[in-house]
Order: sequence, then structure tokens, then C-alpha cells
Amino acid sequence: MEKVVFQVLIGILIIVVAILICVYLYQRHVVKQINDLMASEKKLTDQKIGQQIKNVEEMQLIGDAKKQFETIKNKYEKQLRPAITAFNKRAPQLLADTRSSKLLTINTQIRDMQADLAKLTASLQQLQKELQHLRQQQHTHKQAVEQIKNKYRQFHRQLNEKSFEYGGSEEKLNNRLNELEEQFAKFTDLTNKGDIEAAQEILVSLQAENSKFEQQLKRIPELYKPIATEFPEQLAELKNGYETLIKQNYHFTEKNIDKQIEQLQSKLDETIEQLNDLQLDIVEQSNKDLSEQIDYLYGVMQKEIDAKNEAVHLIGVMKDFTQHAQRQNDELGVELDRLSLNYTLTNHEQETVRELGEQIKAIIKQYRDDAESITNNKAVYSQVLDRQKSNQKNLTEIEKSQEKLNDEVAKLQTDEQRARQMLQKYSTEIRTIHRQVEQLNLPGLPKDYLDYFFGVSDEIKKLADELNEYKINMDEITKQLIIVESDIDTLNDKTDILRDSAELTERFQQYANRFSDNEKIAAAAKKSQELFDQFNYTASLEAIATVLEEVEPGSYKRIEDSYYREIGKN
Repeated sequence: MEKVVFQVLIGILIIVVAILICVYLYQRHVVKQINDLMASEKKLTDQKIGQQIKNVEEMQLIGDAKKQFETIKNKYEKQLRPAITAFNKRAPQLLADTRSSKLLTINTQIRDMQADLAKLTASLQQLQKELQHLRQQQHTHKQAVEQIKNKYRQFHRQLNEKSFEYGGSEEKLNNRLNELEEQFAKFTDLTNKGDIEAAQEILVSLQAENSKFEQQLKRIPELYKPIATEFPEQLAELKNGYETLIKQNYHFTEKNIDKQIEQLQSKLDETIEQLNDLQLDIVEQSNKDLSEQIDYLYGVMQKEIDAKNEAVHLIGVMKDFTQHAQRQNDELGVELDRLSLNYTLTNHEQETVRELGEQIKAIIKQYRDDAESITNNKAVYSQVLDRQKSNQKNLTEIEKSQEKLNDEVAKLQTDEQRARQMLQKYSTEIRTIHRQVEQLNLPGLPKDYLDYFFGVSDEIKKLADELNEYKINMDEITKQLIIVESDIDTLNDKTDILRDSAELTERFQQYANRFSDNEKIAAAAKKSQELFDQFNYTASLEAIATVLEEVEPGSYKRIEDSYYREIGKN
């Protein structure tokens, strides 16, 4: 019994110890949470929100900014600072409660404090952002104001120290700068009165106008420099140069250059007024136009100066060149007239010479006009040079045509001699063929051979008749030569075939006599003889040779080779 009681007591003791340990651990957890809350609150206090508010207050804000600051300050003093004070009092009390019986119910209060701390932290952070925004806004505002003041000081200094870069535009620039400073004064006045919204609108406009004014200060010196220095000097140089060249009897492709120079001077004066009126885009285009037109007039006058010596020299060259071309064309015309008595000119040679002559006459007239204009001091040298260069090129082409034509007609007599030599050759060849055929002592000749032979003979006779005409047409004779040449070659081939067929037939028939007892060969020999008597020598050869080759293979080639060796063809 005592043992049981002892065990029960031991169990109760263990439970009590466990409960005490749990209570201890819970107490430590709660204390840690409260300490964490106090540490977080201390961080908020360390941020010295009150000092930040005081710093912003010292900036002496005005207008809307001041109203926003007052709202922030009231919120802090009437809501957030009392909440921080209350929080500071609650935390130590909760810490004391952890050592009493209130420990078991303290968890709800801790959660409430955590929620309050979160709200307080968020409110303080928002307040800091609003204070930072006010500081930044004030800083930006002061910076903008200071930048504008610095810009105006810089603008005044630039216009004073470098007024020579702005010419007459300086007056209007100073006026415009005064207008900007007046706007700035209005902006400052509105700012001091606290009308921040209206002041901000002026500030935005003022910054844009200041930027535009600054761009004008940069652009004007670049635009003014050619107006003030380059263009006046160039126009004066153009005017003096033009007057000097006119005295030296120069003439130009452009008319009224003196008036054009005056117009450019007027345009320059107008451009200066536009610059003084700050019409910078118009001035930029005017400068470009002036530069291009001045360069163009320089080019017009320089072109004549450069062309003079070459034009005068070329006129001298063309004098001899035209005379030579004219003389050569006249000689060619005389030669063609002489040749036309004996030859038919089929390629419009005389018409071509007349056309070349007309071209030469036109070139000579233009040469004489230009030479006279130089002599009379009325020449536009660049135009003279261009015309005579073109004429020089045309004369070169004319002379090439003359040389080609001369070479062609010079060949007429040579071609005639060659044609007569070929006629003699063909006549000899046709007689030789005739003798060769007669020497074969054939019973007759095939009709197609005779027709071809007499046809070639007629062509040779036609060639002879054409060469004996009063006026020879060498084009037709050349065509006839080609025909005769080809037909003579063909006739020679036909004659060779005729001779070879007849000769070989006789040899095969003699060889066939060795096979007099062979009926097939006898029949073939008979058929061959019949064809031979009909002057069909090719068929006659084929009739006997084919059968002999069948009876005695190799005989055809052996007899044929023997024949060709004898006549010297192998």
C-alpha cells in the first residue's frame, strides 16, 4: 500500500515539474516577444522623426508645400507621437505581468501590440516618405531656380564677350533674354506668394524657352560667319573677276552674270535681316542657296578660263584636220568615179562619200564660225571647246570610214585579176577532166554525169561572160567563183567515181573468168556486162563484186587495194 502511494506521489511530482518547465518556457517565449516589440519600438524612436520634421520646418516652405507639411506635422504630434508614448508605457507593464498570474492571458495583448506596432511603423514610414518628397521638391525647385539664374548670367556673359559672333541679332537676343528674365521674375513672385501650381506652369514653359534660346545662341555664330565674312568676300571677288574677264573679251554660258551677282548681294542683305529677326531655319536654307549659287558662278567663269588655251589650240589643229579630211574625201570621190566606169559599185560607195562630204562641210562651217568668233573676241571658249572636241571625234570616225571605203574599192582591181586567174584555172581543169574521161575509152557516159559536166562548163562560161562585161559586178563574180569552185570539186569527185567504177568492173570481170564453171558467178558477170553496156558503171561493179566476195571472201578488198596502189591513191 505504501509503495503504491509513493508511486502516485512520484507521478504527481513529475507532472508538476513538467508543468513548471512548460510555464517557464512559455514565460521565456512571451518575454522574448515583448522585448522584440520594445526593440522594434526603439528603432522607430531612433529614427528621430521629430528632428526630421523640425529640419523640414526650417526650410520655410510656402504655399501648398507648407500646407502639406502642416498636415504631416499635426498627424505626427496628435496621432503618432501619443501612440508611441502609449506603446512605451504598455510594454514594461506587460513585461511585469509575465511574472504574475496574468501570464496565461497575456498572449492576446501581445498580438494587439504587434498589430499596433505594425500600423505605427507603416504610418511613420509613410510620414517619412511625405517628408522626403517635400525635401526633394524643395531641393528640385531651388536647383531649378539656381540653374536658371546661372543660365541667364551665362547668356549675358556670352552676348557681352562674343557680341561679334552675333552681328545685328544681338539686339533681338538681348530683348528676348530680358523677356525671359521677366518671366522668371513672375515665376519667383508666384513662388513667394505660395501659388506653386501657377509657378510650376511658368517654370516648365520657361525651361523650354531657355533651351530654345540656348540653341539659338549656338546656331547663330555658325550661320553668321559665312554671312559676315565668306559671302561678301566671294561676291566682291566674283564681281571684280567678272569685270576683269569681260575686259579680256571672255564670254560665258550664263547670261547677265553681273545681274545675278547683284541678286545674290540682295539675297545676302535679306538673309542678314532674317538673321537679325532670328528666322534661323530660313537663314540656314538661304546660306545653303547662296553657297551653291556662288560656287556655280565661280564654276561658270573658271570653266571659260580653263577652256581658252585648249580651245584656241584645238582650233589650230582642226584647221589642218578639216583640210585633210576634205582633200581625202575629194580624192576618194574621184577614184570612185573612175572605178564606176569599169565596175558596178554595189555598196552605195558614191552615196556614202557624198554623205561624208556633207558631214565634213558642216564641220568646216562650224570650225570657221568658231575660229571667226575667237578672232572677233566673241567666243564662249567652253562651247567652242566642246564643239571642236565633238567635231574632232567625228572627223576621226569619218576618216576611218574613208579608209575602210578606200580599202574596199582598192580591192576591186585585185579581185578582178584574181577572178581571171581562177577562170583560167577552172577552164584548164574542165579540159583536163574531159581528156581524162576520153582516155577511159568507155562505151558511153551516164546521163547524170554528162548533165553535171555540161552544167559546170556553162557556169565557167557564165563567169567568163561576166568578166568580159563593160562594167564588172565583182559581187556577182565573187558569188559565181564560189559556185564554180564547189561544182569543180564535185565534178572531180564524180569523175573519180566514174573512172574507179569502170576500171574495177573490168578487173572483177577478168577475175570472174577463173570461175567459168560457177553458174552464180557466170550469171553475175552477165548482169554486170549488161549494166556496163548501159553506162551504169557503179551498179555494174556492185553486181559482179558482191557475188565474187560471197564465193571467195576477201577478193573484193584484194583487187581494190591492188588497183589503188597502181593509180597511186594508197
